[in-house]
Parts: sequence; C-alpha cells; structure tokens
Amino acid sequence: MVHLVVTFGIKEGKMDEYLAELKKLRPLVLAEKGCVEYTFAREYKSSLAIQEPVDPNRLTLIEKWETPEALAIHGASSHMKEFEPRLKPLQTGVSARIMESAL
Repeated sequence: MVHLVVTFGIKEGKMDEYLAELKKLRPLVLAEKGCVEYTFAREYKSSLAIQEPVDPNRLTLIEKWETPEALAIHGASSHMKEFEPRLKPLQTGVSARIMESAL
C-alpha cells in the first residue's frame, strides 16, 4: 500500500474556487484502478495540545494506492493533466510525503 499526504497552500480568497474544481476531479480519481482513498481535509481548531496552528488556507489530501504502479498511472492520467493547470494558479505551494505501510 502506498500512502500520500499532500499539503496545498491556497491563495487567499480562492478556497471555494479550488474546492469546486476538486469536486469535479475527485470522482475521476476514485474510479481509477488501484485507488483506495482520495480525501481532502480542512483544518479546524481542536483541544489537542499537539495540534499545529490552524491555517484556513491550507488543504490536505490523503491518498492511498494499492501499488506504486497504480500511483504512477494516476499521475500520468488525462484528467490529472487537465486539472493541474486549473488548480496550480490558485495555489501558493504544495508539498508531499509518500510512504509505504510499515505494519
């Protein structure tokens, strides 16, 4: 199992537009062979002491793929190539951690 945690910085005032694009993209990704999870999450303030400061312009994507090959095919898919140019101008930055199951 391949796990990804991708963090996006979204330009001030662009979150709703960004989420609208993701609502179109997400079903296409979930339909891909080997996709187990493709979930976007927003931050909220909790009572947990270990929580980082909340950033309302940060969005986190949690992905799970059955194999590295499925992830590679996803990255080369036509819908990813179509959506990336629409999403990138709304971002201030992106970072990713790619992991494999440990237990």
